[in-house]
Amino acid sequence: MRITVNRALLIVLGLAYLSLSLLRRSFYSPGLVDWKTIEILSSLIVINASLMMSGGIDFLSLKILEFTKDRRQLLLTSIILTSSLAMFLTNDVALLVLVPLTVSIGKFTKKNVEDVIIFQAIAANVGSMLTPFGNPQNIIIYGLNHLNYPQFISNMFPPYLFSMVVLLLFVGFMGNEKLATQATPTRPNYGLFATNVVLLSVVISAMALNLSGWFFIAAIIVSIASLLVIEPAGIVKVDYVLIVVFILIFLVMNSLKLIVRIPVPTNVIEIYILSIIFSQFLSNVPTTVLFGKISSWVPLSYGVNIGGNGTVIASLANLIALRNISGKNFLKFNKYSFLFLLITGAIGLIWLLK
Repeated sequence: MRITVNRALLIVLGLAYLSLSLLRRSFYSPGLVDWKTIEILSSLIVINASLMMSGGIDFLSLKILEFTKDRRQLLLTSIILTSSLAMFLTNDVALLVLVPLTVSIGKFTKKNVEDVIIFQAIAANVGSMLTPFGNPQNIIIYGLNHLNYPQFISNMFPPYLFSMVVLLLFVGFMGNEKLATQATPTRPNYGLFATNVVLLSVVISAMALNLSGWFFIAAIIVSIASLLVIEPAGIVKVDYVLIVVFILIFLVMNSLKLIVRIPVPTNVIEIYILSIIFSQFLSNVPTTVLFGKISSWVPLSYGVNIGGNGTVIASLANLIALRNISGKNFLKFNKYSFLFLLITGAIGLIWLLK
């Protein structure tokens, strides 16, 4: 069995939780897991898998990419597509959809497109920060602090805007060359695609209205049923391991807080800087769970979203993208990602100090 990123995380987190359970002499306690957040994440994972199985997103993306004539246009198109999809389908799903397309375009054009993939990883982190459902850390912060959509988006628009401007400036300095793509999109399964677009709309609306977790469970059941009826082979391609990984993140981090007293900062700047630093070593989702509900959610949200860039493990999206690049371009990713983190991190700090 091939060891994927998610399976490796499952093993590491599983062993960590087992060790913490032995220390606590308790395998489970109520309150360790925010089950409603898990229900929301699970519904998005299942629905997004169904959307990918339908071929609808591939079809739309390739249709748009057909109009790119050179590398810079491909970079810009990929960044806009990736950041836009990440707002609604989460950053990791956006990359799972678009990175294979980029790889295919590289094959058809016989060009190295690994630099495009590097910028797609950054774009996924940037686009996902704007919406409450763009990435797992936002879903957690949104739920724990009982926020509403306008409140969240208005607070996250400044870091999204300056991060996108910096990203586009990066692209402006990249080299350029002609491209000629010959990729032909296949027709999607419209029934499966339409069903899950509706379900995605239902989940987003249920989040906005703070509806019961049963709405998300119902969406999961309907989405799985649509796969069973229309595309039964796709049922095994849902990332169930990722759902268990998110449950284990809650279990490990909240168990750790019960064993070791971890002082949570209350100062806005401390929250921001520490959440960026912790994200580089723990990844941004575990960092969010570790901080939990704190006095000021805005600097935490700034920190874990901006902190998604930097190290490879700062965001799961980085790991997804970097599976497709070589060792030489892995170093290039570090150069661009850390430079991007330093610039956007400094701008974020100035904005919070204003």
